[in-house]
Amino acid sequence: MSNKNSGVVALEFIFILPLLIGLLYGSLVYALLFFHKQEMQNAVSQAAASVFNLDRRDYPSYKKGEAESYSATVVAHSNARLDMLVERLPARLQGRISDSDKVCQNVVENGVGLLECRLSADGTKAFLPQLKLGFLGSFPPQPEKLSVTAAVAF
Repeated sequence: MSNKNSGVVALEFIFILPLLIGLLYGSLVYALLFFHKQEMQNAVSQAAASVFNLDRRDYPSYKKGEAESYSATVVAHSNARLDMLVERLPARLQGRISDSDKVCQNVVENGVGLLECRLSADGTKAFLPQLKLGFLGSFPPQPEKLSVTAAVAF
């Protein structure tokens, strides 16, 4: 290789390296966000499915046709389970979830009663450090909220 071409390789390296590092960092950030969302989804899915651990025969009010009392028991059980599962989430994620962002409640959708559990993590403060690129904004862009929902019919 001649001396005339040796500077070209260094120049190409200078242009490509920041793009490569940005691509790797962006991949890391989105992988972490995906992992957090998967952990949150697992928590709400388990909380919603915990209703199937309850035996309806243990609730005499259900036998009398008072489904509201049983529904209240189901919601209380699922909320307690969701609280316990949120405590097992990573500390980085726990600090972003307020009590109003985690809830299990009865909803009626198309005439079907469902137990729906929701969990949201505040992302107004970035999950990982971002680069400020002036008028281009921040890199990599991150969501303002991570939200997950799970529902079961009982």
